[in-house]
Amino acid sequence: MNKLTFLLICFLLPIISFAQKNKKVNYSFARTNDLTIDANVEDWGGNLNAVADDFWSFGITEQNNELIVAIVVKDLQLQREAFRGGLFVDISYDEKKKDGARLNFPYWDRERKRAIANDEEMDQKKFEQELLNNVNGYYLTGFGRVRDGVLALDNDYGIQAKVQVDSNKCLVYEAKIPLDLVGVKSNQIAVHLGINTQFAMLKKAAENARKRNNNMYSPYGYGMMGRPMMQNTLKNPYKGDTEIWVIDTIK
Repeated sequence: MNKLTFLLICFLLPIISFAQKNKKVNYSFARTNDLTIDANVEDWGGNLNAVADDFWSFGITEQNNELIVAIVVKDLQLQREAFRGGLFVDISYDEKKKDGARLNFPYWDRERKRAIANDEEMDQKKFEQELLNNVNGYYLTGFGRVRDGVLALDNDYGIQAKVQVDSNKCLVYEAKIPLDLVGVKSNQIAVHLGINTQFAMLKKAAENARKRNNNMYSPYGYGMMGRPMMQNTLKNPYKGDTEIWVIDTIK
């Protein structure tokens, strides 16, 4: 191997590696059935998709006109993000990647979290278990047949979710959402799911602020009252995605 070839390989390898790392994956629904919502993913077999260097994984399928979702979070920091902001499933009304019917779970109000956190002698593991034992319910937005807000764990709509820390110290989540509650307008839908990280919530807030500023945009690049528009300086602390989209066809 001559020197020029060696240098060319050294130059190309990082580019190829970077391209592979940042390649977007087109996920689809798993082809599985007879799933039970119990925060145990053994019945999913090998139908979970690994994300972000296997920091977390997920599975999604349709069963009896219900959307079934599983999420397994292995990374400790991501688990803490989930205990802070919960996990979410957002079902678009068609194949477009837009906000639709969103289920947030587990959900705690501030008072309940504060009451649990007031025990200064409680370690992190016990604190997280107390959170799991004292979930307020589900937080819903955008459902066609269920009003926005907190929904009880035991409800008449057929919405169900379970979450636990398993023997492998993974945070395991499963949810079931009847599709007739959503109001889908197409047999092809886009589903957005993942962990409600602090970065994602700040990014969403910044995007909303930018949209408001754009509505008051002036030719000089200033928003309301002549103040400069705030630039987006947020940086994702995670190397991989903490939320993904899945587009597929329902029966």
